[in-house]
Amino acid sequence: MEDRVRPQAEQLVLRVWGTVIRRYRLWKRLSRRDLAARSGISPVFLGEIERGEKDPSTHSLLSLANALDAPLSELYMRVATQLGPNTGEVPNAQPSLPLGVREAGSDYLEGVDPSKDETAFDLYRAARLLRSDQQVSLLVLARTLLPSEEGSPD
Repeated sequence: MEDRVRPQAEQLVLRVWGTVIRRYRLWKRLSRRDLAARSGISPVFLGEIERGEKDPSTHSLLSLANALDAPLSELYMRVATQLGPNTGEVPNAQPSLPLGVREAGSDYLEGVDPSKDETAFDLYRAARLLRSDQQVSLLVLARTLLPSEEGSPD
């Protein structure tokens, strides 16, 4: 059967899913073969998913999330963050938390360049540990740190 040409937007989504899964696999210090065995999918299919060549089913994504010991919603959040609307670059914005601020003994793999990680994800991971009232306080504080646009209500 001949592969169909995917629309550009669909290709982007598949590449982002692949990147998210690969980064979680690296954070967990798993080889592709190990993750494939844990999730019950073939290493070849996992490689195709990580390269954005194949469209994983919901079942495959759930199996991968379980094998990575990550909530499926967290994987979706990572994909959504990377695909979300670009609100514009903030000059001199720091794309990642400094290593000294990260959790001690975190599962962050040294081989993954921290400058490629998003601060939003680091904050999300930390915020998940807070009570809901503390999460609201953190959100209010974060909003005050955003650059305000002229004429926009605060």
